[in-house]
Amino acid sequence: MKRKRDSARPRQIIDLDGSPSPELDDDNLRFGNNPIVVLNVGPNKTRFDVHKRQLCELSPFFQAAFNGQFREQAGSMDLVEDDVHAFEHFVRWLYQGNVGIHLEGEIDLLRVRLRELYNVYLLADKYNVSPLKNDIMEILFDAVKADRVKSRNKGVLCPRRPRKHDMEHVYSNTVQCSPLRKFVIACYTWLVNLQCYTDGSFSDWLRRNPEIATDLAIGFASRLQGGKDPFAKGQDASVFLELSESDGGSDQT
Repeated sequence: MKRKRDSARPRQIIDLDGSPSPELDDDNLRFGNNPIVVLNVGPNKTRFDVHKRQLCELSPFFQAAFNGQFREQAGSMDLVEDDVHAFEHFVRWLYQGNVGIHLEGEIDLLRVRLRELYNVYLLADKYNVSPLKNDIMEILFDAVKADRVKSRNKGVLCPRRPRKHDMEHVYSNTVQCSPLRKFVIACYTWLVNLQCYTDGSFSDWLRRNPEIATDLAIGFASRLQGGKDPFAKGQDASVFLELSESDGGSDQT
């Protein structure tokens, strides 16, 4: 079943060059009704001017920061630990409804774009922007599922699947039961030739990453006990999506 689109998902507000979208009414364009907040991102404090209403409606973190009891009085905030490129994609999504990352091209380019998607997901996870996390998850899911259908040959790895260093990156920046962890584990449970696990270097990698090894063991146990293949024909990304508060809370249980 296709998930119901979140009502909080952003619609286009302004173009990235600052020009008003023709779809907007006067209320949304009034500065007084929708002030600008300044976010200084990364170690160089790259400045992003963002409409407060759109930002706060989608992120409980920013809602508390700019509207809560201990709100930022100056209407600005430094986010020096965040990745500037990931934040650029977040702002693009905030105003245009898409992150602007397409999983196409040669393998080296695909790997760069996959890492960008993971970084945007992790940023959205940090600030609890569930609609963005779900949009990215659907991109990732559709890519690996399409690769699987195309390859069909046993043992051929899906080129747009997460790599081992991607899994390490995900596990270093998420908590237990994260939907993104669930996704990368499912990729290595269902989309990878089982013979690769007999390779000595892979075994060494698992020993260095016990948390990943444990989750993979649980995934394989479920598979061997007749668990449902999440990438089978007719399946969609819903098992990896996070419920918004309006849908009844998070599914991270």
